[in-house]
Amino acid sequence: MKRLRLAWAAVLFGAMTLLATSCSDFFETDPKDVISEKDYITKEDEMYKAFLGIISRMQEAGDHSIILTDTRCNVLETTENAPLALQNIFNYNNTDGNEYADPTCYYSIIVTCNDYIDRMGEYHHNVGGLSTNAETNFKALLSMAIRLKVWAYLKLGSIYGQAYWFDDPLREIKDLSDASVFTKCDMGQLATKAIDLLNTGIDVDGMHIDSDIELNWATWLDEENQNETLYTKWYYLVPPRILLEAEMRAWRASYVSESSAQADWLWIRDNLLQRMHDIHTCQKGFKLTPMFNFSIIGSSTGDWKMAPNIYQMNAYLSSGVRDEYYPYLLIFPTEEVGNKFQCISGIMYDFTNHQTNRIVQYFCPEYPSADSYFLRPSEYSKSLYGEDDIRSISQKIVMNTLGGKDCVTKYYYYYERNIGGYKYLRDNIFEIQPTIPTFRGHDFHFLLAEAENHLGNWQQANAILNDGVLNALPDKLLPEDWNKNYDSWLGETIQIAENESGSNISQAGSGNIGLAGAMRGKLHELPVVEDGKIMYKGVEITEEERKEIFDWELADEYMKEYVAEGKSYSFLCKIGERYANSARGGNASEARTKFAERIAPNHKMAGGNVTGYKDDVSSIGYFIKWNLKDVK
Repeated sequence: MKRLRLAWAAVLFGAMTLLATSCSDFFETDPKDVISEKDYITKEDEMYKAFLGIISRMQEAGDHSIILTDTRCNVLETTENAPLALQNIFNYNNTDGNEYADPTCYYSIIVTCNDYIDRMGEYHHNVGGLSTNAETNFKALLSMAIRLKVWAYLKLGSIYGQAYWFDDPLREIKDLSDASVFTKCDMGQLATKAIDLLNTGIDVDGMHIDSDIELNWATWLDEENQNETLYTKWYYLVPPRILLEAEMRAWRASYVSESSAQADWLWIRDNLLQRMHDIHTCQKGFKLTPMFNFSIIGSSTGDWKMAPNIYQMNAYLSSGVRDEYYPYLLIFPTEEVGNKFQCISGIMYDFTNHQTNRIVQYFCPEYPSADSYFLRPSEYSKSLYGEDDIRSISQKIVMNTLGGKDCVTKYYYYYERNIGGYKYLRDNIFEIQPTIPTFRGHDFHFLLAEAENHLGNWQQANAILNDGVLNALPDKLLPEDWNKNYDSWLGETIQIAENESGSNISQAGSGNIGLAGAMRGKLHELPVVEDGKIMYKGVEITEEERKEIFDWELADEYMKEYVAEGKSYSFLCKIGERYANSARGGNASEARTKFAERIAPNHKMAGGNVTGYKDDVSSIGYFIKWNLKDVK
């Protein structure tokens, strides 16, 4: 009998973390400070501290998908130092039982979220009432727990293709065969459950909790001053509902017919485009994170201008190659995402307090222990980028050469404008613990391009993927069949707000230049409409064929953009599943061939087990395999 050993005792450390200390010291606290189960949430202050137990579980999961799935993708290869288990991942050998493939870290987040929700309900019922501020924060904390649970299921489903859905706190071992507790779902079913949870929320002790409530951390961390700018990083801990739901809807669309998926594509297009328009134009009252608070508009630094501009995917600064793309450079080499306008949410760490990940250790050949350099960019990967592409090794932004060895450097070795050269994030390499983004500005654009494609809006989709709306509409006139919210992508001067003195503030955007265009990447050859016919490389094709061609091209760009972020391989899986789906007339063999065409060359050039890889894709599909038996 299979059993899921994720009981209370197994997650006590994560749930209890930090309860004995001030929550404001989370990033300066020793995670060994815990309290016992019997003391769990007995006073208001512990509601917040217990929530950070979930965040500690996020930290444990932060680098998991990077090391596991990027190793199977088309950019990285294992070094001669890599342990056999990691080489087996690269070679597409059996993953069941492989230490790098273990999904426990994601299930631990789910268990901790479920337990937190349950314990919060008990506390609220027992105490009989909270202070006004605590009552407001009670809802926000539970809302964030919902979103962290959904994020964990997004990771599980996109990596393994399936997972067990459960809402039970699992304080004791329960059999997976218990249908009253566990529901085994494929990714399509997981997506539906996650979307339903995000839309319906939960009811706790007679109180309804929506999934999109944000906690005002400053009112608790510093109630007297409530200066949000001092606590900006706290607002990046939890992914926003809008991107979680958009991701889940895009995944669900891969498991249904094209006609059935239209409602999801329309939701993605309308909601993301409206949100981006609000960001571009800094609409009053809009607030995704404190960076979009109007109190910073009119700042003498001008940094606030980067916020709307980065979501237009344009080059705001223009005094030089490095300065021009400086906003992009700041996404990764940072230990705090606060005021980094490109990051939507991320997992942060503090080395001095035992909060660690393995990113620098595995990627840096000059790490104190050279034997821990396990993953490097392959020869094939370097051929994917043109010389001018800012992600190429020649540009030294994403990849570079250190100690005579090529390596992925985007998390720890970066261009510093003040010195006009490159440097490590810290003097001691082993102390570098970069933030791992969970969502960033590019996610809006990729999801929007995917949705526009499936809504039949080929001109919009092509513009977003290639060289942008500004180049697609050089006269800056928005066609009638384009959504009106694209007006802020055209680089026109837009009235956005009033500053504190009452003076008007305008935003003169540079205009959207596209995903590939913003990276100075190679533009994609896409189908065009000629004399009412859809043509591709001189051959007339159908609308459905056009959509598929675009999806695979989008996947190619996605893989180039999301190197070592634990997302690119899963995106390719999503497209593979979509065109293997019989409900939409797909062909599994053809889909797996197109999948393999994008991965096999990397493994062939690196000497990987290409034959075994192709056999695996044909026989078991693309997802990581793991048999949930006695997970401890």
